Amino acid sequence: MNINLIKSKNTNIYNNLAIEEYILNQNIKDIYLLFWKAKDSVVIGKHQNPWREINFDSDYNFNIARRISGGGAVYHDLGNLNYSVIAPKNYLNSDEIFEFVLEALNNLGIDSYRNYKNDLMHKDFKFSGSAFCIKKNNFLHHGTLLIDSNIEKIKETLKINPAFNTHATISKPSEIINIKEINFCIDDDMIMNNIINVFSKRLKLQTQLIETHYFRDNELIKKHKSWEWIYGRTPKFTVELGNNIYQIENGYIISINEKNMNKKEKFDFKNLLLNV
Repeated sequence: MNINLIKSKNTNIYNNLAIEEYILNQNIKDIYLLFWKAKDSVVIGKHQNPWREINFDSDYNFNIARRISGGGAVYHDLGNLNYSVIAPKNYLNSDEIFEFVLEALNNLGIDSYRNYKNDLMHKDFKFSGSAFCIKKNNFLHHGTLLIDSNIEKIKETLKINPAFNTHATISKPSEIINIKEINFCIDDDMIMNNIINVFSKRLKLQTQLIETHYFRDNELIKKHKSWEWIYGRTPKFTVELGNNIYQIENGYIISINEKNMNKKEKFDFKNLLLNV
């Protein structure tokens, strides 16, 4: 068994989420440790409602994506480093992964701990969130690391809209901090190298660098870009706008004021608001 190290240079959110899923779908015998970044994007959990989690009135431009793991919404920019660990599920677990990452951070003088929500914290401030997924015999644990992100943009973009009546997973926002605010000397390479070294030492495994093109799957990239995945996988919900109550299922309006629609129509929150 080896640790297969992947450092993605692609900053497209859909490509990187597709790499994760591609590896998770394989019959793997090794551990995969993937590092990646994405240009401005909101990534919601598998069971979330994008219209409830995202401020669509924001002046910022960003992509929207849905990941295959649960949990809450996160904002990605080039100041956020993501790590993904994919392994046979009986070989490695999240408790160990958190322990390794925290050891690597503490080696750099970043005083940090894991809280009850599986966030990594410095004092009372969050700088990392994590999510998990099991598929057949494989396990995915991935997390964010806010190194030098735009905090104002994150707060402006991730705003929960309480108007929606839904059973979808609701994000639980925390006060956040950049790692550079804790130690301004820290950079991406320092964090990556320390995480790699701790994984290798603690698991007593050799690392080997693998190029990302081995994991490119155009169908998975297409899936992650699709309206059907991003919006169509939203759990059913209702929302009251003006004098109308809309019921939405699989991203489509199925009834207005309990009157069923004759023709399916995609739910378009911004356009409906303009008509209220």
